[in-house]
Amino acid sequence: MKRGQARVVAVPWVRQLVIDTGRASRRRHSIHGLFEVDVTRARQALRAQRRDTGEALSFTAFVVACVARAVAADPAVQAYRDLRGRAVIFPEVDVGLPIEVELDGVPFAFTHVLRDAGRRTTRELHDEIRAVQADPALSPSVRNQAWARAYLLIPAVLRTGLLGALHRFPGRQRAIAGTVGVTAVGMFAGGGGWGVAFQVHTLSVVIGGITIRPALCDGQLVEREWLQLTVSLDHDVVDGAPAARFVNRLRSLLTTADGLDEPRTPDPQLPDPLGSARN
Repeated sequence: MKRGQARVVAVPWVRQLVIDTGRASRRRHSIHGLFEVDVTRARQALRAQRRDTGEALSFTAFVVACVARAVAADPAVQAYRDLRGRAVIFPEVDVGLPIEVELDGVPFAFTHVLRDAGRRTTRELHDEIRAVQADPALSPSVRNQAWARAYLLIPAVLRTGLLGALHRFPGRQRAIAGTVGVTAVGMFAGGGGWGVAFQVHTLSVVIGGITIRPALCDGQLVEREWLQLTVSLDHDVVDGAPAARFVNRLRSLLTTADGLDEPRTPDPQLPDPLGSARN
């Protein structure tokens, strides 16, 4: 190839699925919230676990577990409207998580659904994610790629219409993509930052980066680790008050390192959540 000459390569067939999803997501009336949460205690617990056992437990699995528990406390935030306009609320939380694997020799992030994640431990979710990364054929999403290829034979305008209407068939939505979406963009780049993903679920959470900066705790400046999160909701289904309650529950679960094996002793560097009420 001559210097300066452009390189032309074939686009993987799975890329068309991403394009179709982007087109279909425009039909949702999404609201987005960008916020930060102190995950110092959780990060300390994960580092201690790695030091004691030699195994690194997935931070993404921990966040997924917290998201699922926060949703399970009020499943209405993962509701879907069917064709008759009724709200369908599933009791179980099925989290659709993009996992990067190699398909046909090309790296690609496909959506694997972690079933009933609200009742599972971080360890169980971690083990399933690692198993699928090691052997993508374990995921039904990969095993159904023959159906995905057949779907791509349909004209583009019909494909976009089908994807755009998927959420009006809640049972199919749950089977194919889960009830909640979680995307971990922070694992691909260091430093802080937020991300906004395609809105293909009623509730989607994007795990961004982590920054280290000082915070004032009990009158002293101490270094804390802050996770950036983006919460997106379909405003046709969920209003602001339930969304705020979900964010508050999620923040509490993440801050307290809920579900991790760690001593349940107060963190002296964390501000007392009841301090303002006691004064």
